[in-house]
Amino acid sequence: MTRITDGGCRRATGRLGGVMLAVLALAGCTLPQDKSPPPQAYMLEVGNLASPQARRPSGKTLLVATPKASPGFDSNRIAYTRDPLKLDYYSNSVWSDAPAKMLLPVLVRAFEETGAFRAVITPPAPALANMRVDVDIIRLEQQLMTKPSRVRFMARIKVVDMKSGHVLGTQVFEDLEPAPSEDAYGAVQAANLAVRKVLGDMVAFTLQYVGGARAGSGRG
Repeated sequence: MTRITDGGCRRATGRLGGVMLAVLALAGCTLPQDKSPPPQAYMLEVGNLASPQARRPSGKTLLVATPKASPGFDSNRIAYTRDPLKLDYYSNSVWSDAPAKMLLPVLVRAFEETGAFRAVITPPAPALANMRVDVDIIRLEQQLMTKPSRVRFMARIKVVDMKSGHVLGTQVFEDLEPAPSEDAYGAVQAANLAVRKVLGDMVAFTLQYVGGARAGSGRG
């Protein structure tokens, strides 16, 4: 009868463990590795807004609600379309954040530059506001059906009196801008220009309900 000592068990276990480690290491070497570069992230940078100027300050406080976006445009993916019924996204290029989130500080700056308000605040600011603006992005896409392609930006603004809760006015604004190139970078450049023009229209629309604003859309 063969006897297996404790020392023999330890040596056998050690050899088995070494073999298992070698197998695992070899398996790790053969696993596929993703060597693709990270996506290029782009900013929403509209530059000089050229906001319409108020004739005099209103003394009111404006609350700019966090913008929302329609389904399909509520992520950081850069959208394009070759068919009006189908939406696609660039795989190697994205916005640095969802456009609706990046739009909030741009809206605040646009309204501050008018000089019409005592303060322009954002949620969850504790100060009581006299007015509120709600902005919804309806579409922000590069349309590749034409040459050159175009970027379409469509958004809705709603102006609300905070004391009464009444909607003072609501309107949809839209702009189409030619893209300088048929890629994501061209889409970003055209999108920034389209957003700047639509924001100018939105600011001018809002100032109608404040008083003291000059006529004009704010487009440059």
